[in-house]
Amino acid sequence: MKSFLILVATSLLGVALPTQNATVTVLHGVPGLPSPVDVVANGNTLFSFDYGEQRGPLSLAAGTYALEVRLNGNPILTLNATLQSGDDVSVIAHLDASGSPVLAAFPNDVTPLALPSSRLTVRHTAQAPAVDVVLAQNGSTVATIPNLANGNEAIAPVAPGLYAVSLNLAGTSTVAFGPVDVVVENGHGYAFFAVGDASMPNFTVLTQKLPLAAKVTVLHGVPGLGGPVTVQANGAALFSFDFRESRGPLVVNPGTYVFDVVQNAVTLLTRSDTVARGDDVTVVAHLDAAGAPVLSSFVNDVTSTAAGEGRVIVRHLAAAPAVDVVVTDQGAPLATIPNLTNGTEASSPIPLGNFAVQLNAAGTTNTVFGPVNFRPQQNVLYEFVAVGDINAASFGVELLQRDLTPAVPAAITTQVGGWSCGPNIAAQPATFDYGEPFELVVTGAPANATAIVNYGDSITNVGPLALPFDLQPLGAPGCFVNCNAIAILGATTDAQGELRVGYLVPRAFAEGFDVGYFQVGVLTAANALGVVTTEYLEID
Repeated sequence: MKSFLILVATSLLGVALPTQNATVTVLHGVPGLPSPVDVVANGNTLFSFDYGEQRGPLSLAAGTYALEVRLNGNPILTLNATLQSGDDVSVIAHLDASGSPVLAAFPNDVTPLALPSSRLTVRHTAQAPAVDVVLAQNGSTVATIPNLANGNEAIAPVAPGLYAVSLNLAGTSTVAFGPVDVVVENGHGYAFFAVGDASMPNFTVLTQKLPLAAKVTVLHGVPGLGGPVTVQANGAALFSFDFRESRGPLVVNPGTYVFDVVQNAVTLLTRSDTVARGDDVTVVAHLDAAGAPVLSSFVNDVTSTAAGEGRVIVRHLAAAPAVDVVVTDQGAPLATIPNLTNGTEASSPIPLGNFAVQLNAAGTTNTVFGPVNFRPQQNVLYEFVAVGDINAASFGVELLQRDLTPAVPAAITTQVGGWSCGPNIAAQPATFDYGEPFELVVTGAPANATAIVNYGDSITNVGPLALPFDLQPLGAPGCFVNCNAIAILGATTDAQGELRVGYLVPRAFAEGFDVGYFQVGVLTAANALGVVTTEYLEID
């Protein structure tokens, strides 16, 4: 069903997008230089970087640019490049077939895809003979790009999924590089650059990820409609859902979309939005400050976060007066977003740690929501949306999440996110390999208590139910269902309220494993529901 909805949405192409700057990404593929190099455009230094690094995407006005690569202030490579509005170009300093450094520009194909699909571009920019590019899945070759020589490229559409990529000497089974695992996401392009000297350890492949589509998530924040509503895009029905449910992200091609919210053949709300490639948009049906239904949209910042940080966006879309968003660290104030009014938002990076989040009536200490425990993880966007009517039971805060990590996996890593109402969850060690045992560790739980360990594959929904699911109405304030459950294990905490359970991800799963989530619930007499819950543990 989800694939069908994506296909419907992406078939609804709109009008052309407005005039844009050009987009440029610069890569360093020349090994052995004694120090980092500077990249200069029309006499202005843009940045410095070293072998194997890339910078961008940079947004540059259309025009002609004199590009230079300077080593210790002296130009060593030059290139004149003319950029047109809307161009997407990769510029790479690399070795030619004889080992001499050159500076080259490759236009990227950013035309719309026949979704669901992805696009792979392989560029031979190494001191190496011709190679065959081999794509494999589950140990079987699914595609080969033959006889790629230095300075040339090959482009191929591929289905989304996990691939093992190898470079073989042309016409042989001799592997020159790889295999390396690459996750190919729907609606993205991937440019692979072979760089370095094939006879040396510096020979490697650089990967550039290019968004070719947009993502749209829709949240239902209008209470009291008496039943589900249907969301349409350009007149085609996408899905039906009810209050406090969300759908998406749907992957759509760039264009203009007219979104309608329809119930019993009556259009309740409508709006038009133009989305560009790379956009991540949240559309919310909600109440304005006076309690009237409206349809709003927001573009999310989905750039990668700095090391040791996540990102939080708070949106006030409830029939409620202004609020202050208060974040505390072990009871001490950490940050406050003051006077957030209906229809507005605030965005901020947030350090990693254990925090509590609450909403206060603006300028006061009167709490209208929370506090709830919150543990952000690096490179994740947390979108908090206040919906409903503050004077009714419908008022609440929905949490939508985006993983901002580039999809090029290595070893298995773990991160903790979501909500907790007491006990905490972690993995020891935090990073491990396929086939290597690790422990799921819960601390701060009730002692000698029955625990339920859930393993799931989603933190966005359980069937039609959006996650995280707030358990406060059921008698467990601050507790949430953070992930679905496709496997369940019973266990018991020890006298210190600790639980340890051993697991491993088999090596046979290396090409098929995507992402999984653990959450633990522990029985307790501390609330009416009789359970406290941990955050979720992501293994990826």
